[in-house]
Amino acid sequence: MPKVSDSAILQKIERQPKQTAGFKQLIRELGLHGPARQELSDRLRRMVRKGELVQVDSDRYATPKAVRGKNMVVGRLSMHRDGYGFVIPDANSLDQGLKEKLKGDIFIPPPAIGTAMHADRVLVEVTAVRPDGRAEGRIMRVMGRAHATVVGTFHYGNGQNYVRPMDEKITQDIIVPRGMEYPESQDNSGKGAKSVHRVLGEEAARTGRTWKMWW
Repeated sequence: MPKVSDSAILQKIERQPKQTAGFKQLIRELGLHGPARQELSDRLRRMVRKGELVQVDSDRYATPKAVRGKNMVVGRLSMHRDGYGFVIPDANSLDQGLKEKLKGDIFIPPPAIGTAMHADRVLVEVTAVRPDGRAEGRIMRVMGRAHATVVGTFHYGNGQNYVRPMDEKITQDIIVPRGMEYPESQDNSGKGAKSVHRVLGEEAARTGRTWKMWW
């Protein structure tokens, strides 16, 4: 069985015409089977974290050099409570041309934030650089979430349930699909014993109240 290595992955991607490759393409061209596929997935995630690769789509990876040639920058998003944000670029994701032009962080207007949240690691397309070095961009994708959990207020609604984060820098409400407001131990089939935990969806529906909770 072929072994997966960081160097083999880099060489394979660097040899592509645009220095990008998809996950399935790498599996096929590296001749991987079974557990080696999971090992490839794990290695790709580690290489992205180390800055050796950039994830440019849900299952597509590129060398930093390929991304730099398209005005793409990887960095950390810092949100303002008014809905706009700034991305602090990773130095190794800037090509020489952008490095010379940019002065400071990249401004992201509210419509260009997308689904990104405060402190997420994101891929940004720089759309404009002013003569004074101030830059503006749009977030193309979230590369890494900063928040595994969010503290907020649960709102029960006729249309949909949602959690409003207490951190003002997390400006988006988090939609909670019907049924997902129940604890995992809740038996929604009606056949088992009822959960000992408070069922927020039912209680909020009866009382119209909201609840602060981890989500």
